[in-house]
Amino acid sequence: MRRIRQLEGVVSRSYSSHQGSFQKQFNRQIRLKTAVAAVAAGVGCTIAAYQVVTPVRSVLLGEGETEHLQAQTNHKLTKRELRFLQFASIEHDDVIYMSPMDFIDSLTLDAPRERVYRRVIKEKDMKNILSKTPPFRHGGNHFFRNLDQNGIISYSEYIFLLTLLTKSKAAFKIAFLMFDEDDNGSVERDEFLLIRNLTSALRSTRRMDSTPPPNAHDDSCQIDPSDYQFVVSRFSGRLFSGVDAYSVMFAKSEEEVKKQDTTLLLHLFGIRGNSKLTFNQFQVFYENLQEEIMEIEFFEFARGKNTISPVDFARLVLRYTIVNQEDYYKYINRVQERTTAEDKGVTLEQWARFSRFLNNLSEFSSAVRLYVNSNMPVSEPEFARAVSCTIGQELDPVVVSMIFRIFDENDDGTLSYPEFLAVMTDRLHRGLRGRLEKPWSWRSFKSCVINELSRN
Repeated sequence: MRRIRQLEGVVSRSYSSHQGSFQKQFNRQIRLKTAVAAVAAGVGCTIAAYQVVTPVRSVLLGEGETEHLQAQTNHKLTKRELRFLQFASIEHDDVIYMSPMDFIDSLTLDAPRERVYRRVIKEKDMKNILSKTPPFRHGGNHFFRNLDQNGIISYSEYIFLLTLLTKSKAAFKIAFLMFDEDDNGSVERDEFLLIRNLTSALRSTRRMDSTPPPNAHDDSCQIDPSDYQFVVSRFSGRLFSGVDAYSVMFAKSEEEVKKQDTTLLLHLFGIRGNSKLTFNQFQVFYENLQEEIMEIEFFEFARGKNTISPVDFARLVLRYTIVNQEDYYKYINRVQERTTAEDKGVTLEQWARFSRFLNNLSEFSSAVRLYVNSNMPVSEPEFARAVSCTIGQELDPVVVSMIFRIFDENDDGTLSYPEFLAVMTDRLHRGLRGRLEKPWSWRSFKSCVINELSRN
């Protein structure tokens, strides 16, 4: 109980005094897991209702390379969160944002452009940036490129844009109906916010970063300043009823952050927020977004030419897919061996049609389920017919031929659907599909408690 009183005293002093540094006070206290153990033993709390929160400080980006993401979180970061934090270059009121160019880079580059820190912008700078947002009627397939660094995109909007990039027109219609809460055929600002705010903002730990004391224990049960959110959320209900847990840790509460104007919000619904988007207008934005990203990817590999080579087409198709290095080079070498000097390259129009096909991959998968279940390889004409039935358009024979060069391992003129669908699904989602994470377990909690009690 003595340790609990110490912990309560720390939280109480942080609320009563805004002048001192919460971080310095907190670093002098006992480790969080010891406090949790004391609560479990002395107060008789229901242990199953609690989770040990570990703030994520960094993520392994490459072999021996670590980038500090400086993000406050109470869970293991997902692939999409990691990607967002890796490329996001703006911070305002401790909330992390992407610029329009950051968003493009996250979809077209393997790593972010070199920088030292995120750009921290004040309210005046924020208003200046948002003032450059064009109205919806002036949008187009150069919207993000034209804005460059003059805009902000929240994490929830990043997820929204990624979703639009992976959906077919039929699935997009369903997405629109989800936004249209009152079923009046148009989407309003408040309806958009309802969906946008389902995902919490990603907060920075910049204000809480510090160097741990030399005698601190370096283990998984060590207290960290950013564990404050956990402490307050678990104990403040008993200690300080009616006090906002975010008022000490962050400049703005979560509710204030949810109302923050962004580039996307102003573009779609106007400066005053009273504009509405019909389904046709929303579809224009959806098509412009897909076309812009598709063009950027094509011209990156075209290198000033009107076509991309068969090998570059293979690289572009295999981009973002989760294939090991050995298999990747097998695909590339296969294409090189089967390519001649007379082979034509892929034009922008042909690439655009292939990109639209990828957006209908789930429908294509359903159309060829019989082949998949039977593990039956198919020839180029059968593949072309299946694509035509799915999207109502035929893929150019040049593109079909190149697909078979990539995935026809035996060079027998047939394609294995399971392999093709698995790789193309990764390509569509740019390697960001979620994976089930191992949940927190009683064993890990018990081990932490035993270790802490044994020291005391």
